Amino acid sequence: ELTRLIEHALGYDDIMSAVIVGAGQLGRALLSYQNYSDYGVDVLAAFDTDESMAGKEIGGKPILSVKRMTSLCRRMKVQIGIITVPAAYAQEACDKLIEGGIQAIWNFAPVDLESQDPRLTVVNVHMSDSLEILSYRMKHRDA
Repeated sequence: ELTRLIEHALGYDDIMSAVIVGAGQLGRALLSYQNYSDYGVDVLAAFDTDESMAGKEIGGKPILSVKRMTSLCRRMKVQIGIITVPAAYAQEACDKLIEGGIQAIWNFAPVDLESQDPRLTVVNVHMSDSLEILSYRMKHRDA
């Protein structure tokens, strides 16, 4: 019962839909992850600019043309956008997701995203920060 109450408080029992923007190596890895539902998230699809990727599936999820992203996000009421594109394209991807009604961004691009919309939640994941912490701890573990 306690576990159920904690999951409810964290929102894990209220499934939020998500899409991934960028079907490169990181995007494909995230698309293959099977445990999003443990955190109340359902990844529906990925979008990519490479038209040759459109129609393929990874982890049972379709890869679609980025040209369809805004309209599909709006129509399907997608709540979360996961960005895995190069830094130069991240803000554009963010803006298109916002245009599609996205409420939150989980950003893996190596750049902080900007939005004037106070309702938008953005989490910028900087893998280099984690690597720096790991390196520091390794160097100082015996000190």
